[in-house]
Amino acid sequence: MHRNAPRVVILVENLPVPLDRRVWLEATTLRDAGWRVVVIGPRGNKGMRRLREVVDGVEVLRYPQRAAGGLLGYVIEYPPSMLFSFAWFIWARLAGRIDVVHGCNPPDLFFLLGRLGRLWGARYVFDQHDPNPELSLSKFGGRGLKARVLHRITLLLEAASYRSADLVLTVNDTCREIALKRGRLPADRVIVLRNAPNVVQLQRLADGILPAGKRVGFVGVMGSQDGVDVLLDAWSIVKAEPDMDDVTLELIGDGPARPSLSRRITDPNVTSSVNFHGYQPPAVYAPILARCTIGVSPDLPTPFSHLSSMVKIIDYLALGRGCVCFDLKESRRLGGDALKIAARPDAHGLAAAILEVLRDPREAARLQQRARARIAAMELDWEPYGKALVDSYASLA
Repeated sequence: MHRNAPRVVILVENLPVPLDRRVWLEATTLRDAGWRVVVIGPRGNKGMRRLREVVDGVEVLRYPQRAAGGLLGYVIEYPPSMLFSFAWFIWARLAGRIDVVHGCNPPDLFFLLGRLGRLWGARYVFDQHDPNPELSLSKFGGRGLKARVLHRITLLLEAASYRSADLVLTVNDTCREIALKRGRLPADRVIVLRNAPNVVQLQRLADGILPAGKRVGFVGVMGSQDGVDVLLDAWSIVKAEPDMDDVTLELIGDGPARPSLSRRITDPNVTSSVNFHGYQPPAVYAPILARCTIGVSPDLPTPFSHLSSMVKIIDYLALGRGCVCFDLKESRRLGGDALKIAARPDAHGLAAAILEVLRDPREAARLQQRARARIAAMELDWEPYGKALVDSYASLA
């Protein structure tokens, strides 16, 4: 690529690349549009261990990270991550001009590097993956001095991120409304960039694969707020049913809660029916999910989860599979009639919904048919969003 091409540095702390699909799609889309792209983020497992490498034309700069667990865990995680990010950022600046600094939350701290980049003439893009004030309320509540102080801090950091940004990217229309109202931003500075996959590619990877047996699939991050503990409790209930001795739960993903989740089930009969696959690329996880009768999104109702567009639901829809989930505002918007909503927001409610689908092949087939229609109706494909990203960047440059 020509050395005079515009250059963007993307900052991400939550997941490594190319595992973080949203960030990697943004990076490769900008690369294809003629940008020189640098991504600074944490190290991962397997092929994401090298501190510096070029992956598919994108320069990736990584640092070691200790994943958070609880409030103290964040204190341990974020300061070293920010220091490493700062060091790589300075290194990237010494290596050449930076035209755009693109900060992905969480945490809402990369605006500091965005402001530093402005001293060199760079523009700042705030890529708001999660509304952190709602995440704070969901994790720590709103009562008590510590919870109130933490919520106030997240609001201040979010406001600083909004003020610093020349462009704000949100994952759905609800989060865009938050940016417009809480951030008091003009409409032309906030665009929706959904967590949509390359649907054609994902479908091609699972082409011709049909559901096999009574299989339930999950793909996603395994953190404290992602409900996988509730899913495992529900699975114990499912497995205890006399007609469910041949069921299988396919868990794809990893995260800070993974070690405790592996120890959560003590019954060998239940353990033998659960497969932990770890983080996997689409070429591996798409066929696994395609063999499942139904996907599951076990995120419990919270102020945060009601606003979240669950990537896993979009993946299930793209592969022609319905989804069992709890009653969440954004999940309903995404999945519509391809969802099986649990009647109760707990493990028993989730288990009952899973059992209903597994026991009724016709209902499973109906959900699969609706999923295929839903993915087309909602236009949940990366292509139009990638074009919107490139057009917005062109106006910045």
